[in-house]
Amino acid sequence: MSNQPELTVNVSKSLSLAEENAVLRAQLHREQDARIEAETELLMVDLAQENGDPPPSRMAMIVGLAKLAESRDDETGTHLARIRKYTTIIAHAYAKKHPGLLPLGEVSIIGAASMLHDIGKVGIADDVLLHPGSFSETQFTSMKRHTTIGADILLALSEELGSDPWIDTSIQIALSHHERWDGSGYPFGLSGEGINLPARIVAVADVYDALTSERVYKPAMPHKEAIGIITHDAGAHFDPKIVDAIVSQENSIKEVLDKLSR
Repeated sequence: MSNQPELTVNVSKSLSLAEENAVLRAQLHREQDARIEAETELLMVDLAQENGDPPPSRMAMIVGLAKLAESRDDETGTHLARIRKYTTIIAHAYAKKHPGLLPLGEVSIIGAASMLHDIGKVGIADDVLLHPGSFSETQFTSMKRHTTIGADILLALSEELGSDPWIDTSIQIALSHHERWDGSGYPFGLSGEGINLPARIVAVADVYDALTSERVYKPAMPHKEAIGIITHDAGAHFDPKIVDAIVSQENSIKEVLDKLSR
């Protein structure tokens, strides 16, 4: 009995030492993770070209994957160039007005990543993907899967490449560019700022391009009419701040449309 208090003290000290070791290990892990993150950021800065674009090897991969998706659709050859230009113009205007929300250095990353917004279409059957006109409910359910398919493809790529701002941003865009500000979009029904910013920007660029492009089932809509529809949908389909950004750059957007439309 006389040894019991001493035993209790020893156990208590043992637990305290174990807890201290656990805290130390956790701190070391945090420091290691922070160091790896910092080294990765420096690596990405070194890899990026002077204009912020990805290195040629990464850009070739992005364009190649985007072209693969585009080859399954009925888009024109300039669709990817237009999406990238529109996205970059809108993102730059947004970043200039809201630098605390989007650093200017990330604009070119979002522009390049926008080209992979529809990469998931490679997994959609032709009878759905190439269907002219309105979808049936079953077809639309199938078509909506291109968002999660695209994210899965890019996640697999990210696991091989490691941390990469262009691929990481592409994942965000592929998954969420059909979400809507009011929560009525897909695949998850996210709303407001719960939708990642790159996807909210590409959503505006993508709809503008769809409206102003000719399809077998519709003519191209004039620029002013397309801007009017997007403005009308601010706060419903689109982030109002991003709508303000595209409206502020109407002339630049129209120049791209005139230059790159077929």
